[in-house]
Amino acid sequence: MTSRVWLPAVVALCAVGCPSRKAPVPTAPAAKAAPARVPPEAAMVGVNLACAEFGKVPGVVDRDYTYPGEKHFAYLQAKGLLVVRLPFRWERVQRELMAPLDEGEMKHLDRVVGHARRHGIKLLLDVHNYARYGGKLLGTTEVPHEMFADLWRRLATRYKDESAVFGYGLMNEPHDTGGLWPAAAQAAVDAIRSVDRTHTIFVCGDGWGGAHSWQSINKDLAINDPENNLVYEAHQYFDRDSSGTYKESYDASGATPTVGVERLTPFADWLKARNARGFVGEFGVPDNDPRWLVVLDNFLAAMRKHGIGGTYWAAGPWWGSYPQSVEPRDGRDRPQMAVLERYGVGGDPAAPKPWLAVAAAADKAAPETKERPPTLPRERVAHDFAARGESYHYSNEGSEFASVSVEDGGRKARKITYRHKGGIAWVGVGVYFGGLGCAGHSGLALEVRSEKPCRLEVKAYHVEGEAYSGVFQVAAGWQELAIPFASLLRNGAPYDPAQSLRKVEFQPNPDPRGSSLFLGALRLVAAR
Repeated sequence: MTSRVWLPAVVALCAVGCPSRKAPVPTAPAAKAAPARVPPEAAMVGVNLACAEFGKVPGVVDRDYTYPGEKHFAYLQAKGLLVVRLPFRWERVQRELMAPLDEGEMKHLDRVVGHARRHGIKLLLDVHNYARYGGKLLGTTEVPHEMFADLWRRLATRYKDESAVFGYGLMNEPHDTGGLWPAAAQAAVDAIRSVDRTHTIFVCGDGWGGAHSWQSINKDLAINDPENNLVYEAHQYFDRDSSGTYKESYDASGATPTVGVERLTPFADWLKARNARGFVGEFGVPDNDPRWLVVLDNFLAAMRKHGIGGTYWAAGPWWGSYPQSVEPRDGRDRPQMAVLERYGVGGDPAAPKPWLAVAAAADKAAPETKERPPTLPRERVAHDFAARGESYHYSNEGSEFASVSVEDGGRKARKITYRHKGGIAWVGVGVYFGGLGCAGHSGLALEVRSEKPCRLEVKAYHVEGEAYSGVFQVAAGWQELAIPFASLLRNGAPYDPAQSLRKVEFQPNPDPRGSSLFLGALRLVAAR
């Protein structure tokens, strides 16, 4: 079985640590299950009140992190946004693994629950830890599944009779778990159901939970809930790499009005095929271009069409000038709120949309970028593995993979360590662009070296999904590996740089003894 794991950027290879005692991992059902029995809140639109996950861990409350106050709930109630996802850190509510919950911290959390109750808002509790505790991967000998189950048994015992809490979000954005996440999630579900048969359980997908990549990474995710009250959670942003950093402008990102709809579709189709319920726990747009509001509006309309609820990222204290924040500034709503509140309780998505005229004017002012895919400046790095790591990795079951940031030969690099296992074995890493314009360029160049010489298969996928591949020799010393588009072939035809590049994958030849790749910058090479 092929597994894939997405990271903030590109290149990976497989599993860190070993599970201490693997719980059985359920497989995807062969036929549709009965429709999930979930409350209406799972289909509503709300907001993340994010601030309790801030800062160093454990930190000091109201210095390193804080909790939302009553005024934040009053504001959301007035807007009809009656679902709040509340992120917090595992290390703060349970200072030692398997220990009782920290009462000092839980009093802060209980106070927030009280705010929600008074304002008729339903809370989704979110353990915001990326499948780690103290930096140690969940499911390894250092943080076995039993410890995660213990946390959720304690939390569910505390809130099993609390009506203001409608859901338990098991874990925010698991990633690089080497396939350990499904068993960990199942252990937590089993623990919750031993004490609480009522509350809805939310299971985020592996690989950061991307809706756009769901069918690549989480296609076999199937968690058993005896109460059939379970929701699968995805996250989705709309910039070039779906990271939510929005480092580029609307035009440079290659965004379109329907980019969100397109990225939601793989998740929505997967849910429909399994008769499952879904939720988008994070999505958001910046306030620096009105065209992002059109993207947001279309995305919310698609969510409603598919019966998928979600919580916008983000609001709450301490956000300052963060461009995605919908926390009011100087008593005035942020632009994104005009869209969000139309999808809240009592809102009207069909009401006049004043942002459309402004967005149309902005689009008209950029005709050139609208008519052609964005192209990076010729001297610009397309992706830096040393700074950003890989976007995802993939492997056959059993092969090993690890990815760390290192210094090698006086330069920063991403070290990918791998070992192939099995008669037919593969390990690879990829960089996801979404739609990188390559016009005017002749190929790619990758800063790379191998622990021992190897053959590296490079696969380039254009935006329609077709793959073009070639094999290149990598030496033990640092080199700038030339990857001409003319050498990347599909049925004998070369990759056409007029086609925007969706992603690139790098796959070393099988090595049962194991080896390492060291990766630096990936550049576009200008045509001469």
